[in-house]
Amino acid sequence: MNIKERLAKIAKELSDYEVELRNASQDRITEIKTEVETLMNERASLIEAQRQETLSMFNSSNKKEPESNRAKAIEQMSKREKLALIVGSHARGKKFTDVEIRALGSALTTTATTYVAATAEVNGVNNAGVMIPINLVMDLLRDEGNLSPILRDIAMTSVPGLVDFPYRKTRDKARAKAEGATGLENQIEWGKLSGAKGYLQTIIAVTDEVRSLSDIDFGAYIIEQLFVDLNDDWVNELIYGTGQDNRIKGITYGATAAVSGGYTSGAVVAAIIAGIKLCTGKYRRGAKIYVAQDVYDEIITATDDNGNFKYPIFNNPTGINSIAPLRVEIDENLTSGQFIIGNVSKFYKVNSLIPLRIETEREAVKGITKYIASEYCAAVPHPSAFIHGTKKA
Repeated sequence: MNIKERLAKIAKELSDYEVELRNASQDRITEIKTEVETLMNERASLIEAQRQETLSMFNSSNKKEPESNRAKAIEQMSKREKLALIVGSHARGKKFTDVEIRALGSALTTTATTYVAATAEVNGVNNAGVMIPINLVMDLLRDEGNLSPILRDIAMTSVPGLVDFPYRKTRDKARAKAEGATGLENQIEWGKLSGAKGYLQTIIAVTDEVRSLSDIDFGAYIIEQLFVDLNDDWVNELIYGTGQDNRIKGITYGATAAVSGGYTSGAVVAAIIAGIKLCTGKYRRGAKIYVAQDVYDEIITATDDNGNFKYPIFNNPTGINSIAPLRVEIDENLTSGQFIIGNVSKFYKVNSLIPLRIETEREAVKGITKYIASEYCAAVPHPSAFIHGTKKA
């Protein structure tokens, strides 16, 4: 079994474990945790081995070898390595040949800077400039597990010009029909979610020493820094965007308060339960409870009137997995004392209007090149879909 096949098998096993965890006993949960850790370590080793193998192949084919050899090396790269190569090469102003562009695959051909007309022998290439679709970056982030739970669960789209999101508000029910009679048409009321547009940007400063790395390693460095900024900075807008002053509408925009005026210290569990009761019907299905770190800590360390812990904190490696039927996840991007309840994947709409792109700005005196990653998108939460809990000051 080669590395690619083994990685696919590991991904399947991890997915199966995730399903099993939902109804597993405490003893089985402990066993699964050990097995998952072993698989994760194996996956990390395999990914690194695959990267080194591909990098070595590409570097060797890059030494004045035939163009076809370079293309073959590119074809064998993973999606992440292709992206790193594109970013690193573009940052240095290098261009890919037509053969290499096709080797990068259709998912990445929008990175081409030279238009190639389609013929019977070759695929056409659009000269869209170096723009990396945000959904591609999101896919990579999900694969690597570097995201916050909230950002990981957002189902971002990339539909040109889509700012308003239609949805079905109400419909009447199916009716009984007599034999031979004509059935009555059903009535549907449509609504529209008006997304707020926002321009998100992060700037990465890189020294000349770092730029001396190979195209793949240099591109990987920029991507890693971009991922950090996505997680630390952009997610704040996706959660707390006000919809004003060039900001998108975040998940908490118009959210229902779990407790009016905020909950008091020591009452977080009661506040979450109140929030769950407010999350009803279709909004409850698939919903999760995202909590700030301190909220989670307050729950797991809560004590009763006798000073005993309400939840086991010793020999409990999995901690709190759920409250009622809803899964609990810690998101460190949430402000202290806050939690969100809802189905982010289904009821928070984010559409990329200008795909994620990388541009450069040079400061020669300092020996620094700034890489500006930016994206223009529209976002809006579904009304009544999210419950927002806050702690009183």
